[in-house]
Amino acid sequence: MAINKDKKFVYRIIHKDNLSDVLTYGLVNGKHKNANKKFIIIGDTDIIGLRTVELVKLEGYGCIGDYIPFYFTPRSIMLFNVITGYKEPKVPKRCKNEIVVIRCSIEELVKRPKWFFTDGMALSSDHYNNLAYLDQIDWRSIQDSVFMKTEDDRDLSRRYQAEFLVYDEVPIECIESLFVYDEETKNWTEELVKTKELEIPVYIHKPYFFD
Repeated sequence: MAINKDKKFVYRIIHKDNLSDVLTYGLVNGKHKNANKKFIIIGDTDIIGLRTVELVKLEGYGCIGDYIPFYFTPRSIMLFNVITGYKEPKVPKRCKNEIVVIRCSIEELVKRPKWFFTDGMALSSDHYNNLAYLDQIDWRSIQDSVFMKTEDDRDLSRRYQAEFLVYDEVPIECIESLFVYDEETKNWTEELVKTKELEIPVYIHKPYFFD
């Protein structure tokens, strides 16, 4: 199964209890005026802390932590760690039906005032703000969901974690669709979308959740 075969989309995972905020304010960084102090963090807090001080490798772009990060695949190493408990207790294990995958189109996100992407994990990779350099991304590993480094390729997991980052906020209208694990979560998500008077499609797609 090829993921993101047309290279059109980027993905962000959130805990479903954060979805109401996202459908009200969009995706925002931790410094934003609409940031929720009770937002459930599902990533590695050590890495999040490093991003708050690490500068983007582009003049005038500020710190990595000023941006909302996406991956080029929903089957990220972070999601793998979250649903398997591989890095517990640092990254708490979560059930698959607790996670919502947000999909956005690159075409829409590049309309935002400031964005960049990387050819691997942002803290240890090159940064670009020109789509001509998307060919620097290891699309083969991303599309084939191959991320376990080997003796022959110790750099694979870094490349697999290529990111697309948008400054400060991603408005609701940039959300192309939502993906969940099961029918119960789909019904719950659709009801929430309806309550917010939005028209964002919701799909069940178990392969996104390593099923």
